[in-house]
Amino acid sequence: MTIQRVLLAVALLLCQPTFADQKSADLPELFGKLQTVENPQQAVLIETEIWKKWYERDDDAGGEHMDNVVAAMGNGRYTVALTLLDELVTKESDFAEAWNRRATVHYLLGNYKQSLNDIEQTLTLEPRHFGALSGIGMIMLKWGETDKALHAFERVLDISPLNVGATKSVKDLESRLGPSI
Repeated sequence: MTIQRVLLAVALLLCQPTFADQKSADLPELFGKLQTVENPQQAVLIETEIWKKWYERDDDAGGEHMDNVVAAMGNGRYTVALTLLDELVTKESDFAEAWNRRATVHYLLGNYKQSLNDIEQTLTLEPRHFGALSGIGMIMLKWGETDKALHAFERVLDISPLNVGATKSVKDLESRLGPSI
């Protein structure tokens, strides 16, 4: 299973409409726990809780809209998802996960520059968004910019030191780039 499919599967599983997003009062504690966990399995559980908070909305309409996005993405209807996300970021421009989800759809469609633009907006709203940072790494890998990819995955590890995907990516890239990095 490719990393894109893993990320998509996690995102689809975690998208539960409730109330919070990147403004959740629970996030500082969860991010603090990421710094002190002792094993990758604990990190995955905490990251999952963070993803849940990011997906939460403070209104029913936003949650329903995101449900429709998730359904479209789950069915491989990326252009439909993109249209829905365009509407959502227009209506709720402060919803970081809507920007991140749109970045994901752009990535899946091969629109890497648009994906990076949406990642930038995601990170403006939620600088700790390890998913968006991973997206930068994946795009840089597509473009053959291994040094920039490595930097992006290292930024993920600054936020979540035991992040499984970033740990693997950093090890792989360091072995490819050699000891000078």
